[in-house]
Amino acid sequence: MSMIKTTLAEQAYQELRARIIGGKLAGGTRLLPNELAADLGISPTPVKEACLRLEADGLVVATARRSMAVRSFTEADVEALYAARILIEKGALEAAFEAGHVDAALKARLAESLEGHRAYADGTSLDDLARALSYDRAFHSALVEASGIALIIETHARILGQTHTLFVSVPGEYDRSVSEHRAILCAIEADDQGQAVAALLAHLKRSRENTLRQVRLMAPA
Repeated sequence: MSMIKTTLAEQAYQELRARIIGGKLAGGTRLLPNELAADLGISPTPVKEACLRLEADGLVVATARRSMAVRSFTEADVEALYAARILIEKGALEAAFEAGHVDAALKARLAESLEGHRAYADGTSLDDLARALSYDRAFHSALVEASGIALIIETHARILGQTHTLFVSVPGEYDRSVSEHRAILCAIEADDQGQAVAALLAHLKRSRENTLRQVRLMAPA
């Protein structure tokens, strides 16, 4: 691939992040700077810088061999991720209603994300799953961004990236998210804050239980 300016480290970061969240670099995969640099057509230094950023994002971990690997997730990780998401997304949606940011633009953005998610949710390939999850991220990101609170938006983006890195490594019932997102959107379109928050919490809690079940099934005996 050709690397043009924004900085090579930034472009390496964006490319490697996309591969991790898209499932092309699976959990446990070692990240070897020389090999990745050759693949990207750049020197190892920006790749190393990108890996440090990915470590800060919680997508990459240091290994005993002084290298890095794509993060794998435990049951405790799942519990922590969803505890954070529930607190952040519930509070952000309430803040958005209170600030008057639940407007036509937000509703249109959510509807567009929902339609894209629906188009790929029944797919069976990794690319289908990655596309469905990109629309899933867009939906949840829109809810949080409507709060207008930059620190919460930034923190949520990191947590969502970790959640979806986990999703591409375990089988799940992600097509159910479409109907659950629709329930959230219907309540938002009706300007019903209580019902919108309740639908969001029900969705996140069901997703947590489904994810925990799959992680347990895949754990070594």
